[in-house]
Amino acid sequence: MAVEMIKGVIADVDGTLVDSNDAHASAWQEAFQEFGIQIKWEEIRCEIGKGADQLLPRFLTPEQISELGTQIHKRKKEIFKNKYFDQIRPLPGVIPLFERLHQDKKTIVLATSSGGSEVQHYIRLLGIDRWVRDVLSGDDVARSKPHPDLFHLALDRFHWKPSDAVVLGDTPYDVAAAKEIGLQTIAVLTGGFSEETLRKAGADEIYPDLPALLKNYESSILGVKNRSAA
Repeated sequence: MAVEMIKGVIADVDGTLVDSNDAHASAWQEAFQEFGIQIKWEEIRCEIGKGADQLLPRFLTPEQISELGTQIHKRKKEIFKNKYFDQIRPLPGVIPLFERLHQDKKTIVLATSSGGSEVQHYIRLLGIDRWVRDVLSGDDVARSKPHPDLFHLALDRFHWKPSDAVVLGDTPYDVAAAKEIGLQTIAVLTGGFSEETLRKAGADEIYPDLPALLKNYESSILGVKNRSAA
């Protein structure tokens, strides 16, 4: 009997492909401070991976969100772009992994809570445009992770069943969103979340980083699903 082949990989960006999670936390903290709201950096850092629609309610009342939410989010994006954008660097192993996925004829889709213009910058920074078939950002959906809207959209666009794709991410919010609609998940530890946290969220496989995933590719979900059994 043939083992069903994985057709696509839905990859997160921040903390998975680029080292940006700490910078996002710092930009949020500074934006909050400018509006007189003091929040510990560590508390914000635990929420990175969510979009503003999910992060702001963790720290603000509904009244504060109504009055200040849009302004704080706008200021956060300005701070990130002006102060941190040029400091963001690729994480190791992106190109070799994407080359391998391409060789295996797996479709690569990026799905991130960040905005579309930010993602396009990262694609250029990483040099991966030739492999990326589609980009889905927080601009495309009503709800960001840990809601599964982004992943639902990816499945719809490519007419995939959940068993056709694997999510590659670094946060428990990636994992939770994927598990809610039956997607398998590969998590990496490069986003600053612990193995225990990712496993508790339901990650199927966890690797220290992308080079470790590539090294173990054949025994991973990606490799197993690409083989046939008699």
